[in-house]
Amino acid sequence: MKKFVVVLTCLFQLQQLFAQEASAEADIRKLEEQERQAVLKKDTAMLRKIWDRHFLVNAPNNRIAISDDAVARPVITQMSYASFTREIEQILVRGDVVFSMGSEIVVPAEGTPNAGAEIKRRYTNIWMKQSGAWMLVARHASVICD
Repeated sequence: MKKFVVVLTCLFQLQQLFAQEASAEADIRKLEEQERQAVLKKDTAMLRKIWDRHFLVNAPNNRIAISDDAVARPVITQMSYASFTREIEQILVRGDVVFSMGSEIVVPAEGTPNAGAEIKRRYTNIWMKQSGAWMLVARHASVICD
């Protein structure tokens, strides 16, 4: 009987773990879309809610940026896209840290470098749960060469 109770308890805990991971993945999928839309629309109010105060970016322009207020950096106002799509290929949940990886296609807006060109890139976003909320703490994006 003790073995049965132990096995049942383990199965229950395992089910709870899978449920938490599925919930975290669903949350991150929503946040990834909100972040994509906010970048596209230059919605700095939304980005302040999503991006960690010390957001670290290894950007496609081969620059690493970190700031006490990532949204205040000029880069967000310089980024201007006519379109921005993202395909999440894999999400890995590890407790309060989540890795999201996939591909993106951006088309820079008129009046910006490479305007109208379709730029394909690979990305990794790293999310951390802080004070009960998921925050994007780091990102790496690389342009895919032809």
